[in-house]
Amino acid sequence: MIGPRDVQGDGRFLGVVTAAACHDLMNLFATFSQALGLMDDCLAADSRTRLLSLGFKGGFEHKERFQELVKMLRSQLVRAIGLTEALGLAAHSLDPEGRAGSPMTALGALLVLCERLLKRRKATAVLAELPRGSGAPTPWPALREADYLGPVLEALLACLPHVPMGSALRLGCGAGDGCLLVTLDLGAGGLSDEARAACLALAGPGVEVVPAAAGQPLTFIFRELPTTPTASRLPGADEAS
Repeated sequence: MIGPRDVQGDGRFLGVVTAAACHDLMNLFATFSQALGLMDDCLAADSRTRLLSLGFKGGFEHKERFQELVKMLRSQLVRAIGLTEALGLAAHSLDPEGRAGSPMTALGALLVLCERLLKRRKATAVLAELPRGSGAPTPWPALREADYLGPVLEALLACLPHVPMGSALRLGCGAGDGCLLVTLDLGAGGLSDEARAACLALAGPGVEVVPAAAGQPLTFIFRELPTTPTASRLPGADEAS
């Protein structure tokens, strides 16, 4: 009988295989991009032949439809690359050694991955960096991306059932004194009492949720937790690929 799984080990396993798959997908997308470029070159060559021959040569019969198809495929390829890059960043956030990256980039990738969830409520989410003081810029804290991406995702999932259809969620991100600040707001009227209560329940080790007056944004404060050495180490995606 299989005993209880090590949740942390499961997360590391999924992170490694997902990151490795994302690397392979990006190689496939590069091939698609080259093929679309070749199609563009062929269409351009046909146009030059028709121009130089005064219309007696060249002239692909379905050129316009072919150009529309190439344009559509390229736009879908751009979206696929964006999703894969975001998924790869999320997967690498589970690396045992952590990742030193910009929280703005990491949270932006999270919102890309959450687009489908937001669309269920016809909602949108925008991310902005919080204003900094007039003094020297505060450096980003040394936090693992997984330490704040997971709780922010949980906050979004907790809020979505309690926001009106078509809402526009606003996230802010900034560096505090040895911590990361993430704010969550709904604009006019603010978050409902149910949404605020769901977010406040997410407080735990390394995560503090600061209650605010009605209509004001909630603030999540993330601080670095002491790491516990693990008995074994899975190879990183870069090592496995």
